[in-house]
Amino acid sequence: MSGHLHLLAAVCVLCLSACTPQSDERHEVDLLITHGTVVSMDPNSTIFRDGVVAVRGDVIVAVGSSDLLGQYHARMTLDVDGDIVMPGLINTHTHLSMTVFRSLGEDVKNRLHDFLFPLEAKFVDADMVRLGATLGAIEQIKGGTTTLADMYYFESEVAGVIDKIGLRAVLGATVLSSPTPDASNADEAIANTLDFIAQYRDHPRITPAFAPHGPYTNDTETLQRIAKLSTDRAIP
Repeated sequence: MSGHLHLLAAVCVLCLSACTPQSDERHEVDLLITHGTVVSMDPNSTIFRDGVVAVRGDVIVAVGSSDLLGQYHARMTLDVDGDIVMPGLINTHTHLSMTVFRSLGEDVKNRLHDFLFPLEAKFVDADMVRLGATLGAIEQIKGGTTTLADMYYFESEVAGVIDKIGLRAVLGATVLSSPTPDASNADEAIANTLDFIAQYRDHPRITPAFAPHGPYTNDTETLQRIAKLSTDRAIP
């Protein structure tokens, strides 16, 4: 999420400076978003009714009024015709792949233990996780979410979807003391998590994490072990 906050901070700072032309030279950028209702989120809550956002690479270099059009030349221009342009939303609790289970068992009293856990044991595999994560990720984008925190089984499949689609995420590999769809016990789940962390630790948009399911599904020893690994390796 730090990358998203950095992006938001860039928007806030640039909104204050981008409206003052420094020279007549037109600067090259990759993307100009034009004619947007730009919600800048700067300290004054400035809204540019005919706003422009200039992007070079993966950095927002300017935000302001349509006056900016005279300062930048873009490889691609996107006219959004008055649509809202704003920093992306952050979804802090998701299980993207569970979109395939939506609405199932909602009338079951102890839904998690009596319905969802048995359902997952029967149907969850890598293919299901990848398909469900794809559907869930598309729904996030359509709702304006660009950063999310997710936790599930076969989390490397979720990471592959996030990487391909272009979202930013903190992704937690699930650990339970009991058997799960991707591990026979906590030791195997932790080993899988360490492999997952090694694979994605240096990714520019994905932050891998430990995700112990809960205090009622993990024994104290497992939780203490995860806490120590998290501290020693500086992993969420």
